[in-house]
Amino acid sequence: MCLVPKVQRTERPEFKPAGLRDVLRDLGPRYAANGVMGLVFSASGSLAVTLAVGSMGGLTAAQLASWVFAILLSAGAATLVTSLLYRQPLGFAWSIPGTVQLGPSPQHLSFPEVVGAFFGAGVLILALGCSGVIRPLTTAISLPIVMAMVAAVFLKFGTDIVASSRADPWIALPMVVAFLLLSAVPTLGRRLPPVLGTLLAGIVAVAVSGRFTALGEGPVLALPIFTVPEFTWSAQLQLVVPLALTVWMVQNGQGTAVLRAAGHYPPVNVFPSAQAFFRWAASPCPRHCSRPSWLRSPPGSRWVPWSRSL
Repeated sequence: MCLVPKVQRTERPEFKPAGLRDVLRDLGPRYAANGVMGLVFSASGSLAVTLAVGSMGGLTAAQLASWVFAILLSAGAATLVTSLLYRQPLGFAWSIPGTVQLGPSPQHLSFPEVVGAFFGAGVLILALGCSGVIRPLTTAISLPIVMAMVAAVFLKFGTDIVASSRADPWIALPMVVAFLLLSAVPTLGRRLPPVLGTLLAGIVAVAVSGRFTALGEGPVLALPIFTVPEFTWSAQLQLVVPLALTVWMVQNGQGTAVLRAAGHYPPVNVFPSAQAFFRWAASPCPRHCSRPSWLRSPPGSRWVPWSRSL
């Protein structure tokens, strides 16, 4: 039996849900700029990983567009609802390690099978959230173990920098230099996030090399396609548990630790329920698991930064 009432009693919002007047009062220029920068930072890095994994899996342009549409829609909706309810900077985003874990799966599994695995992961995450065990388990997990999992997931992307620099130095090296420069000089990094600066350097390098390909006329807005999930044991056994554990242990653990360090008390048991609900809301389109993200907290009132998530 789902223990949602118990979870709600233990993690009930500390304040009354925010209204429009509260948003307008608390959303100052500094917080608005910080929120936009967080969005740009997440989109410029995370979407690149999503597109890379999808392209390696042989997804069509329409399937990739649907994937991006679904993750942005559901993550944005989860961010709005939870931030308004709890008045905390609960910025949801899609799981980069979860995306990487898909890896070559689309190469030997059909796309409907992968979408079916997304459903299975959502069911497992929801069950964990309803059980109320997320908070004690998250507290018990050692942070070095969590960070070791993160390092293992991103190891290949790090080593690929060397291979790319040798294979295509005119594109890769300017991006590496831009990232190192913006990371080494804090003043520059605050004005232009290293990930965004790396993306801009890559765009300039590709433009100078003349490799931009003009696309034919097409729709301005994305036209998502709907994928009927197919449930097979091979896909469920291969993807469901790794995706769910990655979202819970790696992503939720990091987000919770950062929020607590900033003085917040995030609703850890509510995270999985929100993730599963908004994941199913976008279920007609392909979408992998989401996780709570965080935004850098500048000095000021502990409660005002929630408005940046909006």
